[in-house]
This record gives sequence, C-alpha cells and structure tokens, in this order.
Amino acid sequence: MHSPRVLGVIALVAILVAAISFAVVDVSIADGCGDTACNAGIPVVAITFAALGALAALVSVIPTVSWIVEAVRATRAHHPEADREVARAHRARATFSDEDL
Repeated sequence: MHSPRVLGVIALVAILVAAISFAVVDVSIADGCGDTACNAGIPVVAITFAALGALAALVSVIPTVSWIVEAVRATRAHHPEADREVARAHRARATFSDEDL
C-alpha cells in the first residue's frame, strides 16, 4: 500500500487534470458557439477533453478513498510504545518544590 502522502498527491493531481479538462471543454464550446447559432455540433476537442476529465475524475476516487481510510486508521491506531515514551518522559522530569526555587 502506498503512503498517505503519495495517495494524496495522486488524488489531487487527478482532480486537477479533471478540472483543467473540463475548463478546456467549456472554452472550446464557448468558442464554437460564439456569435453564431450553435448548429455545427459539439467540437471534437470538447468530446475528447470531456472523456479525459471524466476518466481523471474516476481515477481520483480510488486514491482519495484510500487516503481517507489510511488517515482514519492512522488516527485510531493505538501505539503502546508511544504511551510508554510519554510515561518515561513524565517520570524523568524533576519536580521542584517552592523551597527549591
């Protein structure tokens, strides 16, 4: 399994690719239907980038869900060694009374 950081980067890049692709679709349709009636149909560029954007959005789902699951597991995991370290740190701390200061 990949690290949470790698999963997050993959998910964010896929979402970014989808957003850029859908922006290209928007611009290509707007340019195609500028001042005239939109009789020519949907441009091939718009169809291609719409498919790419949909694919990128679908690809981003798996790493995003895996990233969330990893984050939840990491926060819920009980680490007894970490508890022991905290206990050792508290025991090693010297306590001073008011008379010592």
